[in-house]
Amino acid sequence: MSGNALLFWMSARRQGSWQQFRTAVEELHLGESNDLGGEDDDTPDQFALPLYQTLRFNLQRLGHAEFFAGASGADWRVTPPSLAVTQHARGWLGILVGARSPALLQRLHGAVGPANLETLAFPAYPDQILVTANDQGAVAERAGLLLQSDAPAALLMSLPPIDDACVRYPAQLPFGADWRIDRFSSEDLGWRFATLDDAASASGGLFRFSLRHQRHVLFCARGAAFRIPGQVGKYLVLRRRRRQVLRYDAQKRLLAVPASCRPPFLVERALISCSGSPPTYEAGGPATGLLHYTEIPQAIASLASALLRQELR
Repeated sequence: MSGNALLFWMSARRQGSWQQFRTAVEELHLGESNDLGGEDDDTPDQFALPLYQTLRFNLQRLGHAEFFAGASGADWRVTPPSLAVTQHARGWLGILVGARSPALLQRLHGAVGPANLETLAFPAYPDQILVTANDQGAVAERAGLLLQSDAPAALLMSLPPIDDACVRYPAQLPFGADWRIDRFSSEDLGWRFATLDDAASASGGLFRFSLRHQRHVLFCARGAAFRIPGQVGKYLVLRRRRRQVLRYDAQKRLLAVPASCRPPFLVERALISCSGSPPTYEAGGPATGLLHYTEIPQAIASLASALLRQELR
């Protein structure tokens, strides 16, 4: 059974607890997937994500649901049904985002009229439903959907850059000798074994502390430690090391990033909303492959690279 059943279930409940979400994944018999994992998904290792985490991250990066901090007091909540609209190479493209039901899908099919409606299936994701029409506002109104105009640019322009102080919070280094400690390397873009002394003396490094089911990602600088989203921390390290990893082909409208340095959730959500398709994976060397984001306009690529403090090449 695909992720469609999970999104239908979430849409009916609207919000819930983390345990309810995990139970639903098990009871709906969602099959295992080879799709790329989540926020911290490097090459497969002992930290490989379970299926419920992969589904959570995929729902989040497509904008169908928010979890924990973004869930307004619940562990998760489904977002309101919306049509996220962007200027596409072939015209205006609308992507169905958020809560859905069989009745809503039926209304959408009836509201499209002469426009084109396309359904794309991807492993470990709900179907992506795309509408190509000149008047996306009329389609959204007839179907009872909210309208998100120029969604990629609007989202990116609302985000702080990765070196803004608001994206990290003071923390203490974990105490005890049982923690496994790894440090993110800007050279090979992977995690390498480190020690507590390395973290305490770092002038600016990203460290991962793991113990059983606990994991903390901390940015350490001059004796201070800060909680920070893993992918944000990686780009902060790359900025400090002046390492450029983004590649953009304006003619093909293609943005490529190393798989271990996939953009933070909301930046990636904006990139995906340009085409409606999750990134494709190209196998690379032993350390990391590449993620390719398609149909990315020059302006959106520039906004994303500015937030990540990268230069387009």
